[in-house]
Amino acid sequence: MQLSLTEEQSLIDASVRSLLDGEYDFVQRRRSLDASNGCRAELWAQFAAMGWLALPLPQAVGGLGGGALETGLLMRAFGRHLVVEPYLACAVLAGNVMAELGRPAQAQAWLPGLMDGRLRLALVHEEAGQRDPWARATTTAVRKGGQWELRGTKLLARGVPGADAVLVTATQAASGATAPRERVFLVRPGASGLSIEVARCADGAHAADLRLEGVTVDDRDQLDGGAPVRLRDACGRAVVALCWEAVGAMTAALEMTVAHARQRAQFGRPLIQFQVVEHRLAEMAVCCEESLAACELAALCLDRGDGDATGLASMAKAKVGRAARFVAQQAVQLHGAMGVTQELAIASYFRRLMAFTQQHGATDWHAQAFAEGRLGGDAWRQSSTLPATGPRMGSAP
Repeated sequence: MQLSLTEEQSLIDASVRSLLDGEYDFVQRRRSLDASNGCRAELWAQFAAMGWLALPLPQAVGGLGGGALETGLLMRAFGRHLVVEPYLACAVLAGNVMAELGRPAQAQAWLPGLMDGRLRLALVHEEAGQRDPWARATTTAVRKGGQWELRGTKLLARGVPGADAVLVTATQAASGATAPRERVFLVRPGASGLSIEVARCADGAHAADLRLEGVTVDDRDQLDGGAPVRLRDACGRAVVALCWEAVGAMTAALEMTVAHARQRAQFGRPLIQFQVVEHRLAEMAVCCEESLAACELAALCLDRGDGDATGLASMAKAKVGRAARFVAQQAVQLHGAMGVTQELAIASYFRRLMAFTQQHGATDWHAQAFAEGRLGGDAWRQSSTLPATGPRMGSAP
């Protein structure tokens, strides 16, 4: 697949590369990791000034209406620099959930502040033992009078440290003929019964475990009741954006490994002159190109409304996840023992890519989900990129 960017998309790509090249080298990234809540306030303000916080949000709520491709270009540059600021968790995922599910008063109260950097939201959904990222939450929501009582545990939710509020997914138990319903609630960090334990992910990013033990919220803090389909759509789009970020990290890891192989010598020759090293680097390059093509396909399908967001997300994650593991492992292998040291940047890329393979659903789960989705219908007979023309093989003329 060869994708030609529009002028606007090229400007987005160039602007984010320019800013991060000057503001986010490996030393400056360490400042972000050490900053309170893993987010440099001055850099987050720059994200807002550049319009990046408004980019993934629809124009109907005051956003810039950027599609999956525009968001992907931004995320790819973030991946190249291993940006740890919670852009995906707060702007892409939580922002779109609020835009899609928030009631008018909620959207008006939160979205302007999200876009100008004054406020931050985070979605908390993943739970212990949950392999399926689209699974209904086991956290419960029980109706008591004019309020809701929430009980459950959420794990490793990125973007929570420093967030002004969290969006909690919970399931209302079945009642009579009414089936269980998944709902989303807006919860403030200081709510009674809510405990937040800050944690670090494998790649160093800040996250938190949340325990809700009888947290009480009012009806006004419940988002739109038609949550499940639109919630899964927002989560699917976030997974596609996450895959773009991984492609950026993979490409940077490949470039670092090529540079190392040119400089490092063994037996009087640069490593890159050994055939086995050349073959490994070639396979890494193929993985990067195939992953980019998968991300482009998923983004283009999302932007033209062709296909289910969760299915496209599983397609992209299945491909990029396998490729990311291979590229990360080969990069460290070709760097030798120093490839796992804190002082060398490649170790941080390794940790980020390995964390990606488990984030928002493991690679193997997405591969199985995508395969079942294709084999469960007739879609496997048709190309994902070429239009169907004429009778299919084996069909009557």
